[in-house]
Amino acid sequence: MASPKAFLLAILGCAFLFSGALAARALSDDSAMVARHEQWMAQYSRVYKDAAEKARRFEVFKANVKFIESFNAVGNCKFWLGVNQFADLTNDEFRATKTNKGFKPSPMKVPTGFRYENVSIDALPVTIDWRTKGAVTPIKDQGQCGCCWAFSAVAATEGIVKISTGKLISLSEQELVDCDVHGEDQGCEGGLMDDAFKGMCGLAMEPSYPTK
Repeated sequence: MASPKAFLLAILGCAFLFSGALAARALSDDSAMVARHEQWMAQYSRVYKDAAEKARRFEVFKANVKFIESFNAVGNCKFWLGVNQFADLTNDEFRATKTNKGFKPSPMKVPTGFRYENVSIDALPVTIDWRTKGAVTPIKDQGQCGCCWAFSAVAATEGIVKISTGKLISLSEQELVDCDVHGEDQGCEGGLMDDAFKGMCGLAMEPSYPTK
């Protein structure tokens, strides 16, 4: 029969082997993630200023990828997440560059009554997907500019033009960002979709006035 000392050594040996296997697996997973990060950098032309910045961004990228994969694995939602060009940004960084950056509109009077009084709610469909009607242009990227107000207003206008004329035309968000700056709308610092509609006196097509 083995002595208590031999038994303890056997347990310690097994624990050592197990921890070594876990460490090897973690190293392998990290190596795979490093390769994935490098591929992602090449795909989106991402360049970091130095090794320290790259290491920090890698940790953010790794955490985001793990969250995305765990979310998709649950499979109980009607949508899924993907690893896109924002994968090395934290939530706070994304909000700071892709939203209205703390923009606070002036108090506005809420109009009384409903503009479309003659529309019967019962006659409307429960849901509608305008993509299937060909009334939505391909996905656009506002970059580092907090101008979601312009992109949403232009997207709505593009849809209205398609519904009214049968032609889907990509219009210029950049024109609104550059020119509609005399009221609530303040370019990349935020704005309101309602004011954007008021500022539209005709928009250039996107190819002739592209987003910077």
